[in-house]
Amino acid sequence: MRKNQNLLGIALNIVSSIGFGLAPTFAKFAFDSGANAVGTLLARFTTATVLMLVVRKIASRNAKWPRPKLFGQLFLLGALGYFIATILYFTALENIDSGLAITIFYCNPVIVVLLSWWILGVKPNRIIVICLVSTLIGVAIAAGQVGNANTISVILVLIVAIEYAFYMIICAKVLPRVDLPTGVTIVMFGAASSLAVYSLVAPRSVSAIFPATTSGWVSVVMLAVIATVIPTATLYAGIKLIGTGKTAVIQTFEPVSSIIAGVIFLGEPLTVPRIVGATFVVGAVGVLATAESRSTAQIIHQ
Repeated sequence: MRKNQNLLGIALNIVSSIGFGLAPTFAKFAFDSGANAVGTLLARFTTATVLMLVVRKIASRNAKWPRPKLFGQLFLLGALGYFIATILYFTALENIDSGLAITIFYCNPVIVVLLSWWILGVKPNRIIVICLVSTLIGVAIAAGQVGNANTISVILVLIVAIEYAFYMIICAKVLPRVDLPTGVTIVMFGAASSLAVYSLVAPRSVSAIFPATTSGWVSVVMLAVIATVIPTATLYAGIKLIGTGKTAVIQTFEPVSSIIAGVIFLGEPLTVPRIVGATFVVGAVGVLATAESRSTAQIIHQ
């Protein structure tokens, strides 16, 4: 029975990694149909919120909504943390290859380790330092092929990696106080609310632009379902079966799936620097996840 649980947990986490890794590809399809980052994300999180309400109704039938203070904290996680990270990341995707963007973003786990050292006093050991060096080398190699025209996109992704690290540390303190379906629903609602307000008050040049074609809307729905709700559900189901340590290792497949999707569906080049850079980053994150598998501060995903 235990063996079957392990196999199912591994399968669920692989599905989760593939789903999250497909997010940049679906976003690119939406952009090609005329949508911009704001419109794509607003449609994504609105759809995801509705779907999570359904999931919560099924999975947590007897769960009550949290008290106003906790509800507000969860809401702000989405309205500020998730909103800032996604709006910057998807804005960068308008001018950068999806595989390269996620490779750069995956310096995030190492940033989390450094922040844990600073904020929580958890000093990194020699293995973590080696992982940090390896990740920075990988990011430098992968980003080194980007021309000056896209330098701002690289900077935006690096900012997202840092901001999301703070977001995940806060999540680790707040989310355990509520059942996961409820917590995820409120966070997504917060992100959707911020995007809705932003689309109303932002200058016309960055206001929400939705897809102009049916295929574009299909891409947005796929982004919400396949790259948001399903991977989130399978991620937490996998954690329950095999624990956070193994899950963290398996989740390092996400950037690989994103690069593969970009090559297959978007015609992005699979260059030697990109392969080498991704290898350094994914290898470092994999080793880090293994070394920290018993740490309660281990960060699993986005």
